[in-house]
Amino acid sequence: MKEATQSTSLKLSREEVNRRKIIQAARTLFIQHGGIQDVNMHQISKTAGVGQASLYRRYSEINDLSIDVVKEECQPLFDQMDQWLKAHVEAQPLEQLYSVVEQFADFLEMKSPWLCHVSRSLTGHRPMQSPLYVWMRNCCQRLLEQAQKNNEIEEIDIAYTVEALMSTLHNLDIHMIDQGFEKQRILQGIRRLYIDGLKVK
Repeated sequence: MKEATQSTSLKLSREEVNRRKIIQAARTLFIQHGGIQDVNMHQISKTAGVGQASLYRRYSEINDLSIDVVKEECQPLFDQMDQWLKAHVEAQPLEQLYSVVEQFADFLEMKSPWLCHVSRSLTGHRPMQSPLYVWMRNCCQRLLEQAQKNNEIEEIDIAYTVEALMSTLHNLDIHMIDQGFEKQRILQGIRRLYIDGLKVK
């Protein structure tokens, strides 16, 4: 196993090796500190064992680095949900939507609070424009548009409905940790408002 790992490392450019070290170091520090507020580029450079010049050549500020950390952390979720949707293509779009929301909530619960804090802290971006929410927004919009095309739901403002749903998901960790709502209670509320509440009567 060690030889295979070394062989893989030899195939990677020095730049890619450093990139992976930086991403892993940032992730470790974000988890330790529960977000990016108490983490700086010097700490990341030191933890990664990468010179600050090399770090700043790739990332001019911590928010740029945070975006890549979020992308890498969330890619397995995106792959998982894409595979699920392909395997359940015959399911009604609203049921697909609810399953996607469930998987998303499970993921955030597992990564909470650090990933939620990092996503919220990406300055220079409009609210909920981290890679995590961009993917989720696009997926939910597509499924609601399909549901409307199938006449499963009332005529609604899909774009605004999706933003309202994103706002609910965006504060999932706050609802669970600070307000003490169980995940199942939140999911039941989401189903009542954004699934059952949209169906054609």
